[in-house]
Amino acid sequence: MISYKWTIEKVTVTTDNAVTHVYWRCDGKQDELTASCAGVRKLVRSETFIPYEQLTEQQVLDWCFAPEVNTWTDTDGNQQSSTRLIKDESEAQVAGQIARQLAQKAAEPALPWAEVAPTE
Repeated sequence: MISYKWTIEKVTVTTDNAVTHVYWRCDGKQDELTASCAGVRKLVRSETFIPYEQLTEQQVLDWCFAPEVNTWTDTDGNQQSSTRLIKDESEAQVAGQIARQLAQKAAEPALPWAEVAPTE
């Protein structure tokens, strides 16, 4: 089972203490294998403004984990939208990296005649 650790590496703040960009990192670990990914989330000010000095890392992570909905009008004039879930996408990316490491490890086993450390 993979354990995930999310961290905020830095933020960009306006002169009136509003966070506009969050730089995050997702690290995963399973046994001795590790993987990670990082990115940036652009934020839009909402009605519930929290001053920069009062923010917690969990609050900023919650902002990053909120669905990111993009809308646009296609060439036929139809309204289109897509939803992005950064938490799910990032953890899937990290899990994929670890799965590739496991597959490589299985495909390249230790040589049967390799020296084994003596036990006492």
